[in-house]
This record gives sequence, C-alpha cells and structure tokens, in this order.
Amino acid sequence: MYTETLTEHDDVVGIACEGKLTEDDLKEMRALLHERLEAADRPGLVIDLTAFEGYGDLSALREDLKLSTAHRMDFRRIAVVGDRKWMEWGTALAGFLTKSEMRWFNANQCDAAVDWARRA
Repeated sequence: MYTETLTEHDDVVGIACEGKLTEDDLKEMRALLHERLEAADRPGLVIDLTAFEGYGDLSALREDLKLSTAHRMDFRRIAVVGDRKWMEWGTALAGFLTKSEMRWFNANQCDAAVDWARRA
C-alpha cells in the first residue's frame, strides 16, 4: 500500500510505502505521479520506505522498474527515506535508472529529506 504525502506543497511530491506493494499499487502510483507531474515542472520527490516490506510478487517489482524508467527525467531530486541498510543500497542502484539526483536519508531525517528535495 502507498499513501500520498506532502500534499500542501506544489514543488515536491511525497509517497509513503507501507507493507508489500502490489502491481496494482504501483499502477495507481504511476497514475498519481502523472497527475502531479502535469501540475508542476520537475518537482522533487520524497519516497518514505520506513514501513516498506518489499514487493508482493515479481510483477510488482517489474512494474516498479517500469515506473522508475518511465519517470527517469521527470523529477529534479529524489529523496529516499528509510531505516534499513538494504534500502540504502537499493537507492544507490536505483540511481543508475534515473537522471535525477538521488539521496538517501535515515528515518529520523524526514524534514531534511523534504527540504533537500524541494531545492532546485
């Protein structure tokens, strides 16, 4: 499951992922991102993975890869927030899929992540 966060800002999109993401979750997320990208030119993106537990199955992982590559140039900066070491490594690997500047933040650095993603 995912939840949109940071709705009070026009220059940054926030997504919090919880539990295991399904293919349908990621398709809905793609539609949300398309909608937000129409409203703002290259906003920042903050992805909170603190409660993320992985993917429901391989089709969800495949959909996430499609989502990442489809939006590889659409965000100025992407801040990833979490508390597990494998997520930090995953962020480093995902950096190869995007042209956006990416940075990892620990779970206690949410405000810093938002501030960083909002900066041009």
